Amino acid sequence: MFRHPVAEPLYVALPMPAFPSPALQVHWSLVPQDEAGLLVSGDCRLLAIWPAPVNHDVCFEQAGFTLFADNDADWDQAAEKLLSRVLDNLSQYGDPHLVSKPLRDDRPWYLRPFRAARELPLLQQALLPMRLDFLPQFHARFGESGAALRTGSGHFLLWVALPDAERQAAALVKKVAEPWPIFETTLRWPILLPTDDPPSSPAHGATSPCATA
Repeated sequence: MFRHPVAEPLYVALPMPAFPSPALQVHWSLVPQDEAGLLVSGDCRLLAIWPAPVNHDVCFEQAGFTLFADNDADWDQAAEKLLSRVLDNLSQYGDPHLVSKPLRDDRPWYLRPFRAARELPLLQQALLPMRLDFLPQFHARFGESGAALRTGSGHFLLWVALPDAERQAAALVKKVAEPWPIFETTLRWPILLPTDDPPSSPAHGATSPCATA
């Protein structure tokens, strides 16, 4: 009896689906005036803006935040875009003036005798202290209205001094956050507020009660 040969099953190697990075959200809140203290001047209010989920962080946890994840390069890129938009919008109040000590590039050893270290672009000045908690705090003013931005302490958290914030805060957040969802979130701000302490002080080192994990 003739038997037809049985065809071997055909297996095709399909690419594994890439797991999407956690969806970025933008959280914000006006900080009460009695807690903002000297971080604002005149009629300005302090506005906190931060992307979430946050890489697990003791300070954020102690402040009452609960949305954490292991973020990836896509999240980093989106968060950097958020920072860039905030800087662009603050520039409408005037040219930026760097108040904090400027960060400079790290020249290769063979160029050091021939080229002075160059001041980093404003975006990098603001970004690096949020990634490296041993760097000094970033602080820049925009024009003469009191508008300003502070960052630092290894937290991706933007502290915006905003004139006429009662009217402008929500509009600013909506402008910089699109297309990401927006959440107004209140935290225990004294735990997270920036200080002018140097990086070597206990507020920035391993002895800090909320040093980054």
